[in-house]
Amino acid sequence: MTVYRRSMIDGVDISAERDVHVQVSGESAPGHWLMRKNCSLSPRQVLIFYLSLTTVSFLFAGIFAVQGLWLILPFTAVENLVLAAALLYYARHALDREEVVLDGDELHVYITDGSSVTHHRFNAHWVRLEWRGRRSDTLWLCQGDHSIPLGAYLVPDKRRLFARDLRVALRARPFRTPLAECRDE
Repeated sequence: MTVYRRSMIDGVDISAERDVHVQVSGESAPGHWLMRKNCSLSPRQVLIFYLSLTTVSFLFAGIFAVQGLWLILPFTAVENLVLAAALLYYARHALDREEVVLDGDELHVYITDGSSVTHHRFNAHWVRLEWRGRRSDTLWLCQGDHSIPLGAYLVPDKRRLFARDLRVALRARPFRTPLAECRDE
């Protein structure tokens, strides 16, 4: 199992970097699962929302400043800075996701968190799924002493469906030993 960590700030397209080939059939590919946050606004929409809200806020503050109530301007600036910080945090994590790709004998897990992407590579024959937590509601992908949580962006019912689908896909993989590959030649 191999773990790679890369920043999206570097300008490197992770999809171009990985050597994973997934055959697309219809809407989704077999052996490919994409789990995203349920965000109502994209980062671009957050920027437009912030700029429109700031414009209206400073317009009203300017009207009051012209009438002699200039103390409203600093409070408006502080309010908009706090709003900018909150929306920046939201926009930074709006595109967080988990992507699981079953490719041959390898299971690839790409976890995007903010501007970093972590790539975990597991052997598809040795990996196992475990339910942990107080109510056994957290799904973990384990191999040896390495384990990662999965399905953080799914509601519990969808997480169980995902676990079932992944188990079925993992069990359906034919096990090929190196010795059997040598005999075929």
